[in-house]
Amino acid sequence: MKIKITTASPDALNHDTLILGFFSDERPPRGYCGLVDWRLNGMISNAIAGGRISGIFLEKLACAFPERIRVSRLLMFGLGALSELTYDKLYNAGYEIARTIIGIGATDLALPVPAAGRGPLNLDGMTEALLTGIFDGFGRAPEKLPTVILEIPGEPDHTRDTRRGVDLFRQHAGGADIEIHSPEDRTADITDTPGDKDSDKKISGVMHGQKVQPVGD
Repeated sequence: MKIKITTASPDALNHDTLILGFFSDERPPRGYCGLVDWRLNGMISNAIAGGRISGIFLEKLACAFPERIRVSRLLMFGLGALSELTYDKLYNAGYEIARTIIGIGATDLALPVPAAGRGPLNLDGMTEALLTGIFDGFGRAPEKLPTVILEIPGEPDHTRDTRRGVDLFRQHAGGADIEIHSPEDRTADITDTPGDKDSDKKISGVMHGQKVQPVGD
C-alpha cells in the first residue's frame, strides 16, 4: 500500500476513485467536499437540498464519471452530524470504505480526511482512526492491500498533523509493507496487521441528474 499526503486541489486529482465524507448538519458541504461540490457546479449540495441524500451515518452513494474532475468514480459516505463526530465513527467509516472498495475492485484512491481543520477532533487522531479502520477492513482481503494507492489531499496547513496521524497509525501496524510519501518525508516503509469486523449498509439515491449505482460488498 502506498500512502501519499499532498496539497492537490480537486482539479489536480488523477485517480480512479475519489472518496468523500459528508455531514448531515453541513448544508452546503464544506472543506474538501465543498471544493469538489463547487467544481461540480453544486451537484452535491443540490442533492442534499433536494432530499436525495442526507449524510446520515454510513449512507453510501456512487457516481460514475462525474463531470469537471478527472476521477472515474465518486464515492460519498455519510458521517452523521459533524457536531457528533467521534474517532470511533471515523474508524467505522474507514472500515466500511475498505469493504466497499474491495467489493468494487478499486485500488487507485483519493481520500481527504473529512472535516480536516474543523469540528471537535484533532486532525492527527482523525487521520489515525480513519486509516486504522481502512486497514482493518482489508483484513477480509489482505492480499489486496499491497495494490492500493491512497492519496490524502488537504490544505498545506494540515500536512504536518496529517503526517503525524499517519505516523501514529504506523506505530501499531505490522505485517504488510506500506510506503508513505509526504512533503516533509518522501518515503517511509512500515508494516501492518489486519483485523476483522462486519456491517451491512446499503447504497441508494440519485445526485443531480447523475446515475448513482449500488456498490456490492
